[in-house]
Amino acid sequence: MTDSTPETELLVATGDDVIEYLDSQCTQDLSHLELGERTQTLVLSPAGDVVTIAVIRRDGDQRVSLEVPTGTGTATVARLERFAIRADVAFEGPMPLDDREEAAYPDELARIKAGVPGAEELAKTLVPHALSEELRERCVSFTKGCYPGQELVARMRSRHATPPYVLRRCTLDGPGRPGDALGDPGKAGSLTSVAYDEQAAAWRALCVLHRRDAEHPSVTVHASPASMARLE
Repeated sequence: MTDSTPETELLVATGDDVIEYLDSQCTQDLSHLELGERTQTLVLSPAGDVVTIAVIRRDGDQRVSLEVPTGTGTATVARLERFAIRADVAFEGPMPLDDREEAAYPDELARIKAGVPGAEELAKTLVPHALSEELRERCVSFTKGCYPGQELVARMRSRHATPPYVLRRCTLDGPGRPGDALGDPGKAGSLTSVAYDEQAAAWRALCVLHRRDAEHPSVTVHASPASMARLE
């Protein structure tokens, strides 16, 4: 059954340069973010790999909160602190969400249904174009100024390129476990997050699989017993 533990943790950024600095580091245009407004963004490594996906909110002129998938907060702080050499900005966290706040992904099933990568998926070293087009369009501005990793994002977009391995949602025809291999045995992907959807009486999952397998409506999960994953 679905674990009700929130799938997110909180980071807080403060300082006179907090908006300007985060705008220079994130894929989304944050320069016009109004007080209390939220948006989604990616934080990338300089090489263009996704460090985390964040729901970011402007709490004040000198305070911004970032809600990130559980298990990605420490790496995100380390990444954001890396280039904050002359900027007046400081980071706190990761920490649990305030009890008064509703988590963006209240449990694993909600995160899976949203197609949002967590720590398990991001350990596979994904680039933005490995995510669904819908999620990428929500998180990435293609008109803003430079940020670390932008060169890769722009190049792949201009070439309509797909990376070797991509993240996809799927529905299983039976139970599965994270780590179960699926797809072409020669270039096998794996299930990364699995949760049971009681309302639909179905197992929902995220998987990282080869781009050729992602072109098919379903792939085999190589477990015992073998099952099928219907891709979304």
